[in-house]
Amino acid sequence: MTKFVYVSDDYRQAWRTYLLNVDKMWQPEIDSDEFEFLLDAEQVSLREYTRPPHWYLNDLLGENEFVFNMSTFNFPKIEFEYTDGLPSFDDIMMNRAIEMRDKGKEIELLYSGGIDSVAIMYALTEVCPKDQIRIIMGDETPVNIYPDGYKNVVGHLHYEFSNGNMFGITRPDKRLFTTGCEADRLFGSTGYPHGRASNNQTYTKNKEDEYNAKRWWPITRHTYLTQSFRFLQNISVDKIDLDNYQPFFLCPDILRYAMNMHIEKKIVWHTNWWDNDESFLKTKMDIRNFISRFDKGYAYSQGKTNMRADVQYEHSVPLSSNFNVLAITEDGTVVNRHNIMNYMKREALTI
Repeated sequence: MTKFVYVSDDYRQAWRTYLLNVDKMWQPEIDSDEFEFLLDAEQVSLREYTRPPHWYLNDLLGENEFVFNMSTFNFPKIEFEYTDGLPSFDDIMMNRAIEMRDKGKEIELLYSGGIDSVAIMYALTEVCPKDQIRIIMGDETPVNIYPDGYKNVVGHLHYEFSNGNMFGITRPDKRLFTTGCEADRLFGSTGYPHGRASNNQTYTKNKEDEYNAKRWWPITRHTYLTQSFRFLQNISVDKIDLDNYQPFFLCPDILRYAMNMHIEKKIVWHTNWWDNDESFLKTKMDIRNFISRFDKGYAYSQGKTNMRADVQYEHSVPLSSNFNVLAITEDGTVVNRHNIMNYMKREALTI
């Protein structure tokens, strides 16, 4: 059986084309109608879990199946329940940074100048030697967002700009890869817009909180393991070391801490789509409090940042993307246009 940790829509559509056109003598055991049924069911689930139709799902508990066989790549199966005796959030952040330091490899941090990546920057620089950290920015926007962060920290580390290839600049075959992508999902992002966008007059705050709280775990359960793979869509390596895939907030104790907050109803919800800075400043207070140890002014004044589309060239032009990575298997093998036929086999599918 072939299992995956990442699946692109190009790989999904390649299967669709293959089964529609292949000689049945080659793959007689695969029913194209059954495959199409699974694709349709997957799209229903993607909508339910508020992901775009080109993305994919991966059940953290390893129970629900979709089109392709998925792997949880040794991340523990954590049920949605309260955990007693957790360390403080600050201690969890430092423990995570120490864990990454102790892997003994260079660490590539995708840095935006927003509060999630700034918190990671401070955690890593507190415990790691300077030459272990490599800062990657799409352009000079993060410098302009947080000039003191550049002046006092980033400018003293190795840093580089991705020059329109943010999805392909890292080397997870030999360095640790980390981002702050999972923080939004854990600490209050509502995800993609829902009813309030068109029913703002009838939507009350209490109804919205109840709605977001009810759907938080189902969405998190099926998307938490997928968040940061989008930044590996264009890497030019044949195989990655999955132990190098280390998004900072993809961490068992951070997930448990977030669960406790949700169960205790301590989350302040936010959305990229209509919250202003004044509202956003009330969110992610644990992350802001951690940053305040290093820069109190920034911690409590920084609003929402959004990644510019042109940090990845393909997103800035009216053409279909042609990324290198079609899928990644559980042993880190990159499926690309040169080896794809090795992965057009029955063992890749759940049918």
